[in-house]
Amino acid sequence: MKVALFGVLIGSVVATFGFLVMQNPMRLTRLSPLSEGYYQRLCLDRLQRIWLRLLGVLVSLFGLVILTAALRSLLKQPRLDSVSSSLLLLMGVLFVGMWAVGIPIAIVQLIRGRTVDVLGLWRRSIQLGPIEVYPPITPSMEREAKCFTFGFCLVVGLTGAASLYFW
Repeated sequence: MKVALFGVLIGSVVATFGFLVMQNPMRLTRLSPLSEGYYQRLCLDRLQRIWLRLLGVLVSLFGLVILTAALRSLLKQPRLDSVSSSLLLLMGVLFVGMWAVGIPIAIVQLIRGRTVDVLGLWRRSIQLGPIEVYPPITPSMEREAKCFTFGFCLVVGLTGAASLYFW
């Protein structure tokens, strides 16, 4: 009982944090306050911002898997096991898809000589500190957040409904 409640708490926190990162990737600065400038510079680039949003989707799905598994144990509902397995499958497919898209992008950047020294960029961003950007959230960022939120809710809802239907 206590373990299941702890699982529900952890799953809820992880899923909520992932969802919030998906909506605004700058929330990743909560994990490392010194790197605010680094995340600001990443969020200004559209492609990097989308990858950070996808990271938030993965974290949120991971939290939902933990949450549904803990709820299954707490409520003694075997149907929730099907939902948890379906969400885990969705997370795996998304992870493999991200790798399948990311590896060719990295190879093309390597061939063009545009590789990024991540540690050097991180160090310089910490030294330079945060930058003043006005407005901090542009209309295109808001549209991206709305599209990701709608898509995430739609895919998770369809996955949960399909897993309960075919249970």
